[in-house]
Formats: sequence, C-alpha cells, structure tokens
Amino acid sequence: MEVTEDRESEEPQFRKFTPDDMAACTKLAWGAWALVDQEPGPDDDPSVMEGYVRSFLMRSNWNEVAFDSHGVVGFLFGRISKGEGREKVASPISELNVIPRFLFSNSRMPPISPIVMVHFFLTELKVLVNVPRSDAEVNLIVVDRTHRGRRLGTSLVNRFVEEAKKSGCDRVTLYTDDQMSNWKFYEIYGFKKTATFHDSLTSYFAEKSANGIVYVLELGNSVANHK
Repeated sequence: MEVTEDRESEEPQFRKFTPDDMAACTKLAWGAWALVDQEPGPDDDPSVMEGYVRSFLMRSNWNEVAFDSHGVVGFLFGRISKGEGREKVASPISELNVIPRFLFSNSRMPPISPIVMVHFFLTELKVLVNVPRSDAEVNLIVVDRTHRGRRLGTSLVNRFVEEAKKSGCDRVTLYTDDQMSNWKFYEIYGFKKTATFHDSLTSYFAEKSANGIVYVLELGNSVANHK
C-alpha cells in the first residue's frame, strides 16, 4: 500500500482494543509475519491468522491499538498483573488450545499434520519453562509496515511500560524468535536477553533453525530514555 504524504505527517492516536478491531489486527499480523514477504494475493486469506491473534488476546489485559484516519496501524497486547481492578487473564494451559481449535474448525485452513501440532506444543512448553515469572509481559506487538521507522513501536511499548511501572511491577518479560520478528528492536529499547532455546515450530515453517529468545526489562530503567 502506498503511503501518502498526508498519512506520513499524521500522528497516530491510541485507544483500547474493541472486538471490531479483530479483522484489522489479524491483517496486520499477517502482513508482519516474516515468512509472508509480500502483500496477500487474491487467493490468500489473512483471516487464517485470527486464531494466533486471539490466543494472545486471551492471555492479555492490556490491549491497545494505534490508529489514524485510515484505520488501525499497530497494536500491543500485554499482561499487567498488579494494580486494582485488573482483569484476570486466561491461564497458559487454557490458552494452549486456542490455536489448534481455530485451525481445525476453520474451513479455509488446509489439513494440519500431527507433526505441526507436536512442534506447536513443544515450543509452547519451552516458553512456559524459560520465561521467568513477572507481573508484566508483552505478548504481541505489531506495527503496520507503512509506519515502521516512525517510532510507533517504541510509543506502544512506552505506554505499556509506563502503566506497568505505575501499577508497581518490577519487570516486563517477553518471548520472541530470531527468524520471524524484529528482535533487535527489543535490545535497542533496553530489554536484556535471559534465555535462548530451539524454537521447533518456527524452524519447521522457516525451514531453517530458529532460536526462541526470552527478554526481560527491569523497570528500574528510565522509560524517558526511550521517548
């Protein structure tokens, strides 16, 4: 999609995610997936990513979208466990069945082989074991390609981190991988790598070895440095 000068000069705004945003967030997630190197073609259906997005939404209680006059241009789903009135999130065990259930019930999806499900559950288990306990976690962040390089991702993380600090959280954790994400962004922001492991699911789809990476941001760091 071509970026006009008007859109380049427009500052995105932020608001809470609503169910009506699901289609837009799903499309952004599809476009951000590193294995999809071009815009979806006429025979492609980005909605097959909906189960992936819903799984992160299920484990999050901070769900914020960035938008401009053209629609949603980014979003961050995260968990903040401290603070009064926080909505409880689903347990990791109950969340594990969201993607498989969506895949098997979605008529647009090709048959899912047992080996894919094995890779999926193995990777999820490694995430549960390797991500340290924390009161705040970034679960999923996506920025539209037309807005990359404009610090929108930094703004989304800043807003989440500031709320986590206000709520009394000591650290923020996140999990990503080195093949299908912009993992360097987190290191530039100030997150520290605490664990790596073989990500069998990403390796399967990327057809090359992929490492899962666990990052931690200690909230004694100054958020102001990232604005």
